[in-house]
Amino acid sequence: MKKSIAILLSLFVIAGSAFAQSTASALPEEKVDISVKTIIPENQHLHPEDKTGKIRIEYIPMSNEARIYYTCMYVTYDEGRAMNSVLGVLEDFTKQNQYIRYIYMEQDREKFYKDNRGISWAQRYSHVRFVR
Repeated sequence: MKKSIAILLSLFVIAGSAFAQSTASALPEEKVDISVKTIIPENQHLHPEDKTGKIRIEYIPMSNEARIYYTCMYVTYDEGRAMNSVLGVLEDFTKQNQYIRYIYMEQDREKFYKDNRGISWAQRYSHVRFVR
């Protein structure tokens, strides 16, 4: 009786290994780009008086999301000018990458900080998702 159970189990193991499919052949070998691309727009829609203002976009192509950072010196920071600059860059980015519109993922944030030289900076942050 023990011999017949052992033989039966060994046949199941041999048959299972013969018909098993490897996981590498079952899944498609497609590489997904999950990297974050940092983009500095050429036309930043900045007001001519603000020479310290800079806009940077961190774009994630896989999820169609972007984080837009507007940074300038605290002394020259104006909330309206910052918002207009970000909106202008968003409109350009939407047209360049053939998106229809964008949706805000969270409310805009502002951050004020000092760098290692003691200069005060202001930063406005927007998080959006683009729709095709």
